[in-house]
Amino acid sequence: MKLLSRYLLKELVIPLVVWVVFLFILLFVMQFLRGTDVILGSAVTLEDLGQLMFYLAPHFLMMALPIAFLLAILLGLGRLSEDREITALQALGIGPVQLLAGPLAIGAVLAGLMLLLTSTAEPWGLTSVKEFVAEIIKKNVVGDVKSGVFYEDLSNLTLYAETVDDEEHRWTNVLLHDDREPSSALLMLARNGRVNTNTVGQVLTLELGDGEAHRADPSAASYSVVTFQQGDIAVGVEGSMGRRNRFRSPKEELTPSELLQAADEAQRTGGDPRPFLMSLHNRVGHALAPLSFALLGTPLAIGRRQGGRAWGYLFTLGGYVLFYLLMRFFEQMGQQGKMPVLLAGQLANIVFCVAGLVAMYRVSRSGTVR
Repeated sequence: MKLLSRYLLKELVIPLVVWVVFLFILLFVMQFLRGTDVILGSAVTLEDLGQLMFYLAPHFLMMALPIAFLLAILLGLGRLSEDREITALQALGIGPVQLLAGPLAIGAVLAGLMLLLTSTAEPWGLTSVKEFVAEIIKKNVVGDVKSGVFYEDLSNLTLYAETVDDEEHRWTNVLLHDDREPSSALLMLARNGRVNTNTVGQVLTLELGDGEAHRADPSAASYSVVTFQQGDIAVGVEGSMGRRNRFRSPKEELTPSELLQAADEAQRTGGDPRPFLMSLHNRVGHALAPLSFALLGTPLAIGRRQGGRAWGYLFTLGGYVLFYLLMRFFEQMGQQGKMPVLLAGQLANIVFCVAGLVAMYRVSRSGTVR
């Protein structure tokens, strides 16, 4: 049995690792393409990309592990079935239920790892990504302002500099049009200026020197001009960063204890705590998915005789999509109060487990899945 266990682990662990690596790279590439306007900015370095990948790693692992595990089961055990090795094992008195022990053990380890990731590393990583990308965007502003070119990536602001010193990041003959208050737009002209990126959060400070500010108020038919030696313009860039930052996911940035606190706060203030509780139970349900995938995937893999590889790819894609759709459907039911949030978070796993038990019963009786 020890030899058999090692053999089955080899058939599962090696493809699991390969698929996790492949899916991890695929997910990063997809995220990279979504955020090219940030990641390909003038101030981004290879070190920044490495740091970004490090922050996103727990989130990508949470996404990659379940589908990679299902692929490993369907392709690994499916190969044994296709090569008649399962038939040979059955002739030795080793039934399908005994073969289920290995995938369930690996599924339990993966579920424990995913529970740990979703409780600690994933919220930390997503919070760090949000702050890191905000800093990248602010640094990109410094490098993206070019001599003689109007810069309009900041919401309701237009910036122009006649000359830009790329080494010291200083501007000369600066024009800034602030249209954040349309009723009284502000026009600032300065001989020099720069961006101060040493600020906290989604805020930029434009430092202008030796200039004047023009403000017109059409409703009062007035026009005012103020001269200044040094002027600091604080620019809240939540809007522009919100459009460009594709790495945000607010509820996933919260730890389980923070979600519970948010639910309690919503209940105390007369709000609806269900979205926070549903997010918590959904994360737990997603983390336990390897167990239900093991229970369903094993009998389907060992019961298939031909076309195992193509069928494995197809079923993995269809099974994961179905699992995700069920999770989303039950999540909506839970948020609407049509079922308890605890049940809604686990019902997709329950459905897969019941289907797996039925498939295992059929395999145990007939040795095949019709």
